[in-house]
Amino acid sequence: MRKPAAIFLMAILLTLSLAGAVSAQEVDVFVEDMETGELVDEACVGSEVLVNVWAFNDGNETLEDPAVLVYVEPEMALLLNPDEAVADFNGNVFINDPFDPFFYWDDDFNSWVFWIGWYDYFMDPDDYAGLFVPATVTQTGEITVYAEFYEWPEQFEFPILLAEDSYTFYGIECPVEPSAATVPMQKTGTPLAVAALGILSLIGGVAYSKLR
Repeated sequence: MRKPAAIFLMAILLTLSLAGAVSAQEVDVFVEDMETGELVDEACVGSEVLVNVWAFNDGNETLEDPAVLVYVEPEMALLLNPDEAVADFNGNVFINDPFDPFFYWDDDFNSWVFWIGWYDYFMDPDDYAGLFVPATVTQTGEITVYAEFYEWPEQFEFPILLAEDSYTFYGIECPVEPSAATVPMQKTGTPLAVAALGILSLIGGVAYSKLR
């Protein structure tokens, strides 16, 4: 496993021991076409896709400091861009801040972290959180994105695994059509603004359809 074995095993044990107290949490992960919003079965190497992660607290217990670990196998087959990540916390939308991020790489877990507790330390019943991250396909073959939903109560040394999900698609080589004209490069900073606006529009158009 990519995560430290001790943390993973302890999370499993805590999940089993507390199964009666914590229930009905859900996480969904899927990959969409950046332009059409359709689910991706195949994507060209070099193309950009949108990774979606949704976490729901459908139980009757409040969660403490919830987070979702997000990782890709093969690890470098899909390069996620945290600078352009957008999050939706119960309808409140934010763009990732590098100085105070809700989505970041964590060396201890060897994984990306979608920190739901960034918005509110507690996740009450019926709360939800969504994450939208642009990513570039870099390899051919099978690519799988994993999402693992945890809470980490203060009284525990290790997090509790609540739910997990995965999504698989394929990277393929696509022919490059010759261009008749050279398109001038945009100034630095413009791609970030365009990508953020594009993701925000996707949230309004397709993201809420994923809710119950």
